[in-house]
Amino acid sequence: MLKALDGLTWVSRVLVGALFVVSGLIKSNDALGFMYKLEEYFEPGAMNLEFLGPWALELAVFVCIAEILLGIAILVGALPKLTSVLTTVMMVFFTWLTWYTATCDPFGAKEIVDASGAVVEVANQCVLECGCFGNAIPLTAYQSFLKDVVLLIFVVPIVLSAFLGRIQLNSPRQGTAVYASAMVVTYLFGEMMLDWNFPVLYLAFNLIAAEAVKRRWNHTQKEWGMALAVVLVSGFVQFWTLSHLPLKDYRPYAVGESILENRMTAEELGLEGPVFDKEIRFFNSETGSDTIVMQSDWSYAKLFGDSLFTATYPEGDWEHAREVKIKDGYEQLILDFQMVDAEGNDFTDAILASDTPVLLHISKDLDAMSTSWQHDFNALGAASQAQGWAMYGLTNATAEEHLAFVEEEEATYPFLTCDQTELKIVVRANPGLVWIQQGVVMEKWAGRDVPTAQELAAHIEQGH
Repeated sequence: MLKALDGLTWVSRVLVGALFVVSGLIKSNDALGFMYKLEEYFEPGAMNLEFLGPWALELAVFVCIAEILLGIAILVGALPKLTSVLTTVMMVFFTWLTWYTATCDPFGAKEIVDASGAVVEVANQCVLECGCFGNAIPLTAYQSFLKDVVLLIFVVPIVLSAFLGRIQLNSPRQGTAVYASAMVVTYLFGEMMLDWNFPVLYLAFNLIAAEAVKRRWNHTQKEWGMALAVVLVSGFVQFWTLSHLPLKDYRPYAVGESILENRMTAEELGLEGPVFDKEIRFFNSETGSDTIVMQSDWSYAKLFGDSLFTATYPEGDWEHAREVKIKDGYEQLILDFQMVDAEGNDFTDAILASDTPVLLHISKDLDAMSTSWQHDFNALGAASQAQGWAMYGLTNATAEEHLAFVEEEEATYPFLTCDQTELKIVVRANPGLVWIQQGVVMEKWAGRDVPTAQELAAHIEQGH
C-alpha cells in the first residue's frame, strides 16, 4: 500500500511541482498583466475588494513568487508538511476562485456597502478569464476550474505522504530522477503549449540554487536557506521583467505581429468567424420561476407565440441579454486601437500603412508616467525629423493635457489619443517605445531602455 502511495506521490510531485513553477513563471513574466486581472476581481461588481486595489502589484508579485517557491519545494522535498499544507490552501483557494468565476451570473446583482456606508445594489461584473496562464494560454473560467480540480486531486497524495513521513529532502539519486522528469514535463509543456523553452532553463536555475544551498550549508535551517535561494533567483527575474519588458510577449502587439492584420475581421481575412447567440432570462415575478432561453431558439421555435411558455414566463430581461459564443472561429485580435488627434481625426490607417519607420511613445497614464527618460524621447523626436521617420506620442490623455505636456517637457513630436486599456496591452511599461513599419511591430523598449538615435538608425538599417 505504501509503495503504491510512494509511486503516486512521485508522479504527483513531478507534475504539480513542474506546473506550479511554469504557472508562476508565466504570471511573473507579465506581472503587470496579472495585476490588471486582480484589479478586475477587486471591482465592486466582482469581489468588492477595492481596498486591495493599491496593493494589486504587490499581491501579484507575491502570488507569482509563492507559486514558484512551492513548486520547487515540492520537487526538492523541502519542509514537506508546511509545503503540502500551503499548496493545498493555495489550490483550494484557486479552485474556489475559478468556480466563483465560472458560475458568475451576468444577469444577477449583489448588495454592497459603498464608501459612505450605504447599502447599494450593483450588477455582477463577471471576470471572463482567471489569468492563470496569462495571455499564453487563455483559458475560460470553466476550463480553469477543471484544471484546478485535477491539480487538487494530484495534491492529495502529496499531503498524505508528507504527514506519513514519506517525503524528505531528495537523496542524490532521487533528485536526479525527480529533476530530470520535471525538466521533461516542463519542456513538453513549453514546446506544445507555450512555444517557449525558457521555462526549462528557469526551472534548472531554481533547482540549482536550492541544491547548492542543500549541499554546501550543513545547518538545521538549510531548508529555509534553500527557500531564500529560490526567492533570490525568481525575484531577480521578476525584477527584470518589471524594470524592462516581459521576456515573452503573447499579446497581439508582440514583436513580429502585424497590427494591420490583427485589426482585421474574419471576413476581411477570408476566414470563418465564430457564431454568437444571446442568452435571455425569462421569469415570472409572481412565482419566482425563471429560465434561460437562447435568442435563436426564441425566434426559431416561436416561443413568443407559445401560450404555455408565455403564461409560465411572462417577462423577459432583454436589457441584460448576454452574448455567448456557440461556435468557435477566428476572432479579431485588436478591437479598439485608434490614434486620434485633437480635432477627432483618426490617423490609425495612415500610420499603420506608412512605409517609413514610425516611433510611438506609449503611455497608458500620462499623469503617472515617469519623465526620467523624456530627454531620450525628445532626442528621438528630433532625429526622426532629420531622418525622415515619423514619431508620435500615444497616450490616454486629452488634447489639452497633451499641449500642456509638450510645453512643459519640450516634446519634439505631436501627441495622439488612444484607449487606455489598449495602451496597457501594447507595451507593459509607462513609458514605452514601439517601432512599427508597414503596420508590423519591429521592436519595443521600456522607457529606461530607449535607444539613442544612432542605435535606432542601426536597427532600422539592419531591418531588425
